[in-house]
Amino acid sequence: MKLLINHKNTIFDGEKPLLHLEAIRENESCKFMFENGWVPFNDLWYQTCSSRLELKEISNSRKKQVDKINVSYKTNNDKILIPKNIQDYKSNSYLDFFFDDMFWGRVNFYEDQIFYSVMNNVHHKKSYGTLSFYYLIDKYKNNYKYLYIADFFEQFKYKTNLPNFEFWNGNNWEKYERSKWNCQNRKSHSRKVWWRYHCKSKTLLERR
Repeated sequence: MKLLINHKNTIFDGEKPLLHLEAIRENESCKFMFENGWVPFNDLWYQTCSSRLELKEISNSRKKQVDKINVSYKTNNDKILIPKNIQDYKSNSYLDFFFDDMFWGRVNFYEDQIFYSVMNNVHHKKSYGTLSFYYLIDKYKNNYKYLYIADFFEQFKYKTNLPNFEFWNGNNWEKYERSKWNCQNRKSHSRKVWWRYHCKSKTLLERR
């Protein structure tokens, strides 16, 4: 693995510099990268407070909610919002899926690992964003052990309500405990890494 540090992306929080650490994968497997907190973006991997879901059976109530959605893998709706930098979320193998011809999400396949990389931001009473996780859990539960779901920070705290949620603390994976977690000041995160929000328009895209 070749590590990359671009000091143009370094910030100072008043006490210490925070680095944005990227890497080029060499002999490492994709499984190794994901299991050690790395997340792919474009042709690089970046170190972050990553998160994942262990894939197990979902509840009957969630199954019923998902079953009420029309799921497709192509659309004729040219008004569906997708990011301008969509190529950054493209891997050699990926799947785009649509809910009711309104919501869009993408999962990427990296060797024997699966990564939910991006979705559009649609506000609807059916809670498409939340249900997309349950849809993917149910769809891939027999094929993969984990669904990796990218960054976990304050703005993504809703992920803690998802089943079998875990996050990378810089050394290992752990279960979320509300009494211990502080997304803004986590001293146990041994790797001082600054996460940058890649999307230029937060209204069009939610980074998973």
